[in-house]
Amino acid sequence: MGLVAAVAGGSAVAAWMLLGGKGEQSAAPGPPAASAPSQERTEPTGPRSSPPGASTGASATPSGSPSAGAGYTVVRNESGFSVAVPTGWQPSHDETGSGSFYRPPGDRSALLQIFRVTEDSATGSCELLRLSSQRLDDGTPAYRQVSLDPVAGDACELVYEYDSAESHGRRRGMERIVTTPDGKRWALLAAGPAADSPTVRAHLTAALDSFRPG
Repeated sequence: MGLVAAVAGGSAVAAWMLLGGKGEQSAAPGPPAASAPSQERTEPTGPRSSPPGASTGASATPSGSPSAGAGYTVVRNESGFSVAVPTGWQPSHDETGSGSFYRPPGDRSALLQIFRVTEDSATGSCELLRLSSQRLDDGTPAYRQVSLDPVAGDACELVYEYDSAESHGRRRGMERIVTTPDGKRWALLAAGPAADSPTVRAHLTAALDSFRPG
């Protein structure tokens, strides 16, 4: 499923439905990751530095076996990838978005979402996220784009916030599109309470550093 389809079909997570869960359909119609190339703000031009705390090597997946730092466990997903998730988090199948989701057991305030980007490579990653952000802005409660920046080669990252019943207030989403050595693109999204943004960043960084397709 492409970004556009994900956005159009998702209500709680945006484009790729990164943040969307059945319990959040009306609260966040598209916030999780910009998965659908719809419309968004103007794409940044020229190289920029990575956001504070962002992984710098996520544009091309590192070689070797994935590893996880303290507090994280590497899991193998049936969709064909390995990634580090917070220890204790489990696959979540009760979602309205596409791809694979992980959440803490019995708690929907935070999540990780991973899915393949199927849009043509002629459309740049920042443009996809720009379009996704615009779609989210059109249908997500109190949506605000915090940043949209190219990072580490041809990767790109969107950071945004919106009102979320699941997160009991404001939710922050951080979505990165990366290109793996085989030329395929993947989107990795971390989301959680905006008041705990450093933890959201840490979850995304751990996922990016450990992500291995195939």
